Amino acid sequence: MVKRPSLALASLLLLVLVFITCGKKEKEPLRVGHSGGYLSAALYAAQDSLANVDIQHFHSTSDIAYALLLGTLDAGFVEAEKLTAFAAMHGFDQLVAVGKVTYPYGATLILRKGLNVRLQELSGLTIAVSEPNCVLLDSFSVDAARLGADISNVKYEYMVFHAMLPALESGDVDAAIIKGSYAVAALQAGHSILYQNWNVQPGDECCPAILEQAALVLLVRRNKLEAVKPFVDALIFAQKSPPDYLRHSVAEHSVIPFEILRGQPVPEFSVADDELLKTLLEHKHEDGHDGDHEDDNEHGKHEQ
Repeated sequence: MVKRPSLALASLLLLVLVFITCGKKEKEPLRVGHSGGYLSAALYAAQDSLANVDIQHFHSTSDIAYALLLGTLDAGFVEAEKLTAFAAMHGFDQLVAVGKVTYPYGATLILRKGLNVRLQELSGLTIAVSEPNCVLLDSFSVDAARLGADISNVKYEYMVFHAMLPALESGDVDAAIIKGSYAVAALQAGHSILYQNWNVQPGDECCPAILEQAALVLLVRRNKLEAVKPFVDALIFAQKSPPDYLRHSVAEHSVIPFEILRGQPVPEFSVADDELLKTLLEHKHEDGHDGDHEDDNEHGKHEQ
């Protein structure tokens, strides 16, 4: 006669199985925020091969910074020039820099969409620039003189770089001398490039050499430093892809046509540490820029 297990033993076995099942929780995915665009080239190239990573798209890197501070993101890409605005906020000391996206400064003159003028026809127009002695403006002025363009009657309006494209959209300015990292976004918005020079040597307040031309900084919460390492490794591996592969990755994962990307330098992702973050914050503190705390509607005007 086969003896059946007692009801008590069966209940005990069932309880053990329940505890074992509950103990096997799936590892939570790493939550990473990005704002898209050309600067996300390495991320787009690596995205399809990433395991256990939740990639979340945000309309603004400021929103990414807030999400990092609140702990609703584990890692995220934030514009370098916006970091100072968040440095004094609660929770910022829990964020660590682990990577950066660099892009050549490049002097680029953007004309607002619908405006069709030549270099020799800029007289009387209002052009947005970051500051009077910016190396980008100096580069443009030298080249304009060399090409015989008279810019003596150009009106300059001073503003932070990330306010320039909105100013073009609203018609507050006719053109803007921007950093190269904004060029693709300008073309995507329907504006046009009248002048571009990638041989700009950084070294002044608007384009400091010490910042290594960092456009984005990859921040991670301290308690996710180990979890983010495979993600960073994947980005470094993707960065080694041929330039056109990276451009096609952007075109496939965004609304930016490959034709716009062709001819523009490829952004470069590399590792970074808190020394970069410290340098960025110290530089912004010294030059008086304060990221998003600046009123983008209050610009200084100057007529040359």
